[in-house]
Amino acid sequence: MPKRRSAKKRSPAAAVLLAVLCLLLLAVSRYLDSRSEPAASAPASAAAQTDAPKLEVHFLDVGQGDSALLFCGEETLLIDGGKVKNNQKLIARLKELEVDHLDAVICSHPDEDHCGGLAAVLASTQTDAFYCSVDSWHTTAFSDVTKYVAEQGISVTVPQAGDSFAFGEASVEFLGPVEDYGDDPNEGSLVARVRYGETSFLFTGDMGFEAEDDMLAAGVDVSATVLKVAHHGSAGSSSTEFLQAVHPQYAVISVGADNDYGHPTEAALNRLSACGIPVYRTDLLGEIIAVSDGSAVTITTASNEAPSASGAASQTADSYGYVGNSSSKVVHLASCGKLPGESNRVYFASLEEALTAGYRRHASCLGN
Repeated sequence: MPKRRSAKKRSPAAAVLLAVLCLLLLAVSRYLDSRSEPAASAPASAAAQTDAPKLEVHFLDVGQGDSALLFCGEETLLIDGGKVKNNQKLIARLKELEVDHLDAVICSHPDEDHCGGLAAVLASTQTDAFYCSVDSWHTTAFSDVTKYVAEQGISVTVPQAGDSFAFGEASVEFLGPVEDYGDDPNEGSLVARVRYGETSFLFTGDMGFEAEDDMLAAGVDVSATVLKVAHHGSAGSSSTEFLQAVHPQYAVISVGADNDYGHPTEAALNRLSACGIPVYRTDLLGEIIAVSDGSAVTITTASNEAPSASGAASQTADSYGYVGNSSSKVVHLASCGKLPGESNRVYFASLEEALTAGYRRHASCLGN
């Protein structure tokens, strides 16, 4: 039989070269495979962004009162609860939104149109923390609230300006009050800012000019993307200086239709209009929902109607008894023959409202 040829031994250099060539071929093959396969990572990234937690704020329609329900990730926060007479409407809305647990409740102050509905909520919904401007008050409505707070096994926390707590990926900071206002619950309202990414929501309770001025004098940063207008748009809240400091992109007024207080007043609406702030009102638009993705806020309403710059319906001199001149700050009777041009007109339901807003009487029609 013929002898088999023995295999030639490769030199060490040849073996190294062959190994390098194999590695190069493998690298080229993987590169070509990656270019030919569809990119699966982009959709996954987009999905991750879509599923990212957002801050969702529902300004609930509870008539003449305040109530806002906030969601961030898996956590839920309720700020105020409207009047006692509307508590079942509030409970029904919480059920519709599948809320059976509240991580925190904030009661801005003990007035019944802010705390009244909270007793029913606390009686039926597990709550982990309760914040208020006071821990006791001389009304049945607030006593009922503290009763159910105690039954929850928690206590009323009265926060100080600068206190804060985490709310999902958002944070809640108490900015005010910065002074002690004694028995004035409105001025002593808790002022809370909910911050999420680059956006924020400022909740002001029923604070008035005095508390606003004190916060500004103390150098408090009150800036926010969305402002919950104080005291349902009363004439004695939301000063021009305060609105300019907040500098919101949007304002929301929680108020009942045809209420006995004349809220929101033309004085407040005109200040908001002069600052160019779009206003959303629950009496005109129903529930208002604001959603933040951390960089911008989108607002939708139950009626899908857009707000006006002042939030008021069309106005004529016949609709109001007094007409002010926004330039000269003089107020006239609507029947006066020397009314200002339409672009400078500000309408008031009463002379007192105009004087409170800083206007002076027109000598010819109203005297001195």
